Amino acid sequence: MSKAKNNVDNLLAAIKRQPTAPVREKTEAESVPANRPEREEPVNLGTLKKPATEKKLKSRMGKPVQFWMHDEDRKLVRELSAWLAGQGIRPTDSMVIRAVLRLAKTGNGLLEAYWQAAKLDGRIKRD
Repeated sequence: MSKAKNNVDNLLAAIKRQPTAPVREKTEAESVPANRPEREEPVNLGTLKKPATEKKLKSRMGKPVQFWMHDEDRKLVRELSAWLAGQGIRPTDSMVIRAVLRLAKTGNGLLEAYWQAAKLDGRIKRD
């Protein structure tokens, strides 16, 4: 029990630690040249362009979703994953499901697949 307590204490201590940047000395090339004036003219900040690294990037992060899948559904996902693996791709289950959603089209095939899935759904009351 004390070993588990020590592990918890060590992890909490690691979380509370603040990272520090390593201090490095300036080289001669980085120091200010002797012929350079100490003060420079102020720069009009309105005329400067922002570097590309400061541009705001769009977030393409998804949201976590939970699906309840029957054995038959998991078997289909594994089958599709195996086929993709034969193409040189190692997808996650999430990527397989997303790819299939993008491939799906409306029509009779979707309607039939829905009714097959609905028969297995235990939440729907049947008379």
